Amino acid sequence: MQHSPISFTSHRRQTFGRCDVLQKDIMQPDTRLKQESLESAELVEEMPLAISINDISYAIMMVTPVHLEAFVIGFARSEGIIEHINDIRDIAVQLTKTQPDIDSVAINLELSPRRFSQFKQRRQTHLGATGCGLCGVESLTQAIPTLPKLQPSQAIDEASLIALRSQLSEYQILGNKTGAVHAALLISPEGEPIFCMEDIGRHNALDKVIGYALQQDINLHNYSVLMSSRCSTELVQKAVRVGLSRLIHLASPSTLAVKLAQHYGLTLIHLPKQDAPRLFASSAQQKGTNDE
Repeated sequence: MQHSPISFTSHRRQTFGRCDVLQKDIMQPDTRLKQESLESAELVEEMPLAISINDISYAIMMVTPVHLEAFVIGFARSEGIIEHINDIRDIAVQLTKTQPDIDSVAINLELSPRRFSQFKQRRQTHLGATGCGLCGVESLTQAIPTLPKLQPSQAIDEASLIALRSQLSEYQILGNKTGAVHAALLISPEGEPIFCMEDIGRHNALDKVIGYALQQDINLHNYSVLMSSRCSTELVQKAVRVGLSRLIHLASPSTLAVKLAQHYGLTLIHLPKQDAPRLFASSAQQKGTNDE
């Protein structure tokens, strides 16, 4: 299933004033900001995105509106709504406005009859798991779902990791213009950078990479994703669900992220700015052993 990229403005120039200059202007009889006192900077774009499944509202996300088709595909995959790209029959996009005069976008995923039937059953379960005293157990189960453990993966050498630490910034096209965005760089089993996705949300950036991999028919076993953010529980769950072998982060993980990575066999690595790489969990297969 092929779709043309769904992207809108990723950044725009915004005026601002220096506090020390503005303070002087405020003391004048005319308190309007003087145009000659203003400067400008490139800021990352943020847009509300409404996602629906077969015209049933599902989620509202705040996103950087680039590579949105990869995002909604990856989001649907990491949420367990789809398993394969062919589960999606169509993607419909509609631009709209919300108060106060905010540009927004709505995307509807049209699923195959089989997947839509499974989605409705799952949605009814979620709706039924709220509103009573025992629902907390159900809600916690949904927050920490049971997922299949990952296959053992190839080991990655320290030299490759150290090289990756300096490479991410080279691929952050938007981040180098605006800052304030997260990046997720897909790395091949041979250690070669493939594609970088950027977004104001770290979860969104990973979902964009997942969607890109589905579009390109990439099996993520033995692949890595290098991320600019810390590693949270949700990122580990997304990686495990889609079969990604390694998460590598420039910031340290949470304790629960480490515990889940160890349980599911996800290799989890932190790359500090100065110190050697820190391996918190590993699924590297030992030489001379066979996959189970």
